[in-house]
Amino acid sequence: MSAGPDGETSSSATVGDADEGKSPWADIVGPCYTVESLSRVLGLPPVQVGEAADKLTVLRLRTADDVDVFPAFQVRDGRVCPDLRPVLARLRSGVGDPWTWAQWLNVEVRGEPSHISRLWEGDLNGVLRDAEHTAWAWRS
Repeated sequence: MSAGPDGETSSSATVGDADEGKSPWADIVGPCYTVESLSRVLGLPPVQVGEAADKLTVLRLRTADDVDVFPAFQVRDGRVCPDLRPVLARLRSGVGDPWTWAQWLNVEVRGEPSHISRLWEGDLNGVLRDAEHTAWAWRS
């Protein structure tokens, strides 16, 4: 088990099965919440967590064993990054793979802060510009 930033735990097996070795996605995405644990952190019923994911208000990843997990990097102090939705919408216009979006959001490139860090710092315009450029490249 690994703990999210709010102390909630989620099984690391949802990102990589221990019997098969550690998935590289575990390092890229980091700890994840289950529907139930994210529901507790956000104070929402599980059905509303699913609805938020459907609306791209929260990033949902589906594992190979058909389990929904939610990267902890998008949650701080009991709330989801408020500017996530427009960024996810832009990324979706380039590729329909939430795992690719998670990587784009959470990985530092050339020593620069990750896109999710920049979003938390309030750089919505810069991150949207980068998301649009990336989505365009993915469509090409």
